[in-house]
This record gives sequence, structure tokens and C-alpha cells, in this order.
Amino acid sequence: MSGGEAAEPVANLITIDVDGFPLPVKRKSVEEWRKAIDGLRKVELRDDDILMLCYPKAGTHWLWEVTSMLLQGKAEYDPRRKEQLMMEFVDVDEMAAMQSPRILNSHLPFSMLPWEQIRDKRIKVFHIYRNPKDTVVSFFHMSKGIALRQKVPRPLEFAEYFENFINGRGAYGKYFAYLQQFHKFTQENPDVPVFNLSFEDMKKNPLERVKRIAEFLSVSIADEVCEEIVEACSFQNMKKQAEKKEVTKGETRRVTDADMYRKGEAGDWKNYLTVAMSERLDNMAKEAMVGLPYVLQYS
Repeated sequence: MSGGEAAEPVANLITIDVDGFPLPVKRKSVEEWRKAIDGLRKVELRDDDILMLCYPKAGTHWLWEVTSMLLQGKAEYDPRRKEQLMMEFVDVDEMAAMQSPRILNSHLPFSMLPWEQIRDKRIKVFHIYRNPKDTVVSFFHMSKGIALRQKVPRPLEFAEYFENFINGRGAYGKYFAYLQQFHKFTQENPDVPVFNLSFEDMKKNPLERVKRIAEFLSVSIADEVCEEIVEACSFQNMKKQAEKKEVTKGETRRVTDADMYRKGEAGDWKNYLTVAMSERLDNMAKEAMVGLPYVLQYS
């Protein structure tokens, strides 16, 4: 792709190359992305901001709703969609107009975020991650659903999508590179409070995780309310609630919500990855995960 414009819609892997990093086509040109990132690096963070930073398809919707409910002190859904507080897609003026505490989220690496303010103000950061095998399957289905609704002539088959995923040609680049840069930031800035959470642990014991999240947020909340939050944030209930969320900036309900919720399970990768694919990711993980504290769980 050249000329600073988005690629023609020939597959469900449409990205814009911004200085060597692949980003979604929600912003339509390299220039638009550069302007947005430049503004984002300079945005004024508040001491009580909460950031959720992760690679796509890791479970941010669940974490965002849980955090919102804990701050409210009740199992009541935020009428907004998580995407309305997604830093790379919200204008700086819109972000400034939001009431505190803001629960902001992003899939961008620290280099594209106001990382110095995160460091200096010791902003609370959540990092949720998911094993790469389920991540690629979930990412594939979301991308294919959007591609079909946008009438893309030939959406990629899973084997093609897998190759692009492991080579970092999809939106937001390489999975392992994201984990590496996140860990590097936390090592270099140990005073920044970071809560690491795996998708798989969240699925195994959501009540325990909700209580730990409350502790991290310094929120005192009754056990029965935590139980109500767990129920409200079950996959099926969140999927139903997504249909009632606000839609802004000309986005259509079926594109923005239907593709975000599919199964919400751990281990679905076994239905898609061949033995060879699985072994390739295992070999990549052995090398890429050296020195990282994140435990990848596959079932």
C-alpha cells in the first residue's frame, strides 16, 4: 500500500501501515493516524484515570464492564460502549470532556501512548492477556464478520489469516511483541501500579478476580454485589446487553457489536488450529516468552 491511503477491501485483514506498524482502517489515512497518535501522546491524563491496555481479543470488554460496575458500587451496565473510550479512536477534545473517573482503553503499544504521564502520575493500569491460539481464532472471526458486512469480495480463510497473524501483518502487529514491550515498560517503571490478568484465570474463577480487581481499585464492596457483578458480566448477559449500548459516529449496531461477542470460551483453538499450526505457535512462544511473567494457558 502506498500514498497514505487504506488498501482496497480484498480481505478481512485491511490495515494501514503507519511508520511500519499496522493499524485498523477506522482512521482512513496515514496522515489521520499520525495526527491522532501525536495528539494522544500529548493528551492530559488525570490522576484518577484507569487504563486498560492489551492486545486485541483478550477480554477487555469483560474487564471494562466489571471495573465500571465496581466504581459505581452496583451491577449496573454503563450505557456507553467500551469503544467510545478507546484512546486511539476518541478525539482529544472528546476525551477531555469525559467525566472522571475515566476508564480508558487501548490496543496501542506504550510508544504511541502518553507513557511519560502514565509513569509520572502513576496511573493505574490493567493488562489482560489471552493465549495466542484462542486470540487468533477470536480475531479471525471478528475480522471475517466485519469483512462480510462490508461486502469484502474474498475474506481470508483461517489458514491465510493465521499466517498473517503470526507474521504481524494484522492490525496492531505481533502478539508476542506486544507482551514484550508491555513487560519492558513495567520493568523500567516499577512505580506504575499494574494489574496483570489472564483471560483463562478470569473464566476459571470470575468471582475471585472481581474481588482482586476491587482491591486494586481500592474499592470496598460487599460480597453479594461482587456476585451480582459476576452474573451481570457473564458472556451471555454481556452479549445481550451489547444490543442496548449507545452507537455513535455513524457506526452500525450489527458491525460494532455482533462481531465482538462469539463464544467467550477458552480452548476453542483446538477446533481450528492444525497440529502444525499449534506447534509453530508453541515454538514461537518458547523463544518470545523468555523472561516474561505472563503464563499462557491453553484450556
